[in-house]
Amino acid sequence: MKIIDYMKINKVWLTNNIIIFIITNCIVYTSSTINKAFKDIVYMDVLILLIEFITFTYGFIKEKNKYSNILKFNEGLANKTNDFHLNIVSNILEKQSLEYLKKEESLKNNINGFEDYITKWVHDIKMNISIVDLLLEDLEEDESQKIISEMKQMEFSVNQVLYVTRANNYNLDVKSEQVAVGDEIRKAIKMNAIFFINKNIEIILEAEGFNIISDRKWIHYIFSQIINNSSKYTNENGQLHILSKEDSKAYYLHIKDNGIGIPKEDINRIFNKGFTGKNGRTRTKSTGIGLYYAKKMCNNLNIDLKVESREGEYTEFILSFYKLADYYNVTPMSH
Repeated sequence: MKIIDYMKINKVWLTNNIIIFIITNCIVYTSSTINKAFKDIVYMDVLILLIEFITFTYGFIKEKNKYSNILKFNEGLANKTNDFHLNIVSNILEKQSLEYLKKEESLKNNINGFEDYITKWVHDIKMNISIVDLLLEDLEEDESQKIISEMKQMEFSVNQVLYVTRANNYNLDVKSEQVAVGDEIRKAIKMNAIFFINKNIEIILEAEGFNIISDRKWIHYIFSQIINNSSKYTNENGQLHILSKEDSKAYYLHIKDNGIGIPKEDINRIFNKGFTGKNGRTRTKSTGIGLYYAKKMCNNLNIDLKVESREGEYTEFILSFYKLADYYNVTPMSH
């Protein structure tokens, strides 16, 4: 609390005292019945002003301490004071805090219970998909290829459900470890291989091996989402080019396809939740979820994710892994 704030709060009291001081001096100077020696009047004024200053200073210090205690109570300190009004405020804050904690705990339990259910459901569905894959091996290759492709896309979508559920978990835990980016890129390519094979898309991998400190499962998820996105919007006999660069500040991973590109009016919105754009509505059954969570997890892992594109020519995703983003910069999801 500043002294100017205290003066504003007590402006009526200050104004009243100033008026009384002026009136008192006017009466003393103009009254014929009072022996008004100049020294006595000055002495009286000095005493009045001194008393007012002491009263004002005492009041300011007391109010400042009171407001400091209120701030301390608001930060969760439960020390009681002798101030009746301050204790009332403290009790109200404590009751509200307990109510919010109960609601928060209930919300945590509901979210985590839902995640447990979804996780079990995803694992059950993946088991069924694996069984169907085995049964498809007995069919003719031409007949089974399209079914396998659809099954793989279904499996990718099921995995996406699992990752989205984890990303929204109230107690998301980000595990920091050394991650070989080249290995995770190859795993992501392998996961999406069937989609590139079906469309005869050539993959050129020129990513130099470099390591980062991050969360392996989320790095894999980010790569898989971007590569799967490229497989959807690259035409048959197209090309996917993955290369890495490095400078003094960061490692850069470029994932570029020569697909249909992104319309200029859509490019600033592709990371928005639920945004599908013109391509997503006309070409594939897009949910607008994958890239949203890829961007969200990049933000939480201190990875910069940008996109450049020209409609009808190319789309390029650029991931920047800053060298200063070490273990202590990897932060849990903000809720």
